[in-house]
Amino acid sequence: MSAWKHGGRIRSGCVRWSVFGLAGVSTLFLIAAAGSDPVDTRLHGAALFENRCARCHGLNGDGDGGLGPSLVGVLGKPAASRSDFLYSAALKAKGGVWTPEVLDRYLADPQAFAPGADMDVPSPDPAERAAIIEHLKTLK
Repeated sequence: MSAWKHGGRIRSGCVRWSVFGLAGVSTLFLIAAAGSDPVDTRLHGAALFENRCARCHGLNGDGDGGLGPSLVGVLGKPAASRSDFLYSAALKAKGGVWTPEVLDRYLADPQAFAPGADMDVPSPDPAERAAIIEHLKTLK
């Protein structure tokens, strides 16, 4: 009888440790990739989006989080223009179009960009903002 089988079934402990081992190796790979050059900006942006933006804007950027508007197709659109979301007066008054440069300024410090805006979580790291913006370009 194989060491991996017991009574015709795979031992759940072996499978469990295999899954944990795979998860650990995957995590180490991502950590190593994050510290090396060049980093796949889209992959990094997707991870940052998931950790920082998805709670309010939904995992797919579709507004499923309920607190923030959908970000699908946001680049090139007028700010505060979705009819299915109630924007703050501050963001409505700011106006403009969401270009990568404008999004960069907004993400750096939403309250400095539009004092009184509902979003108040800044992203001070320029490389991280650039990665998030690259990810936003993929949301269509």
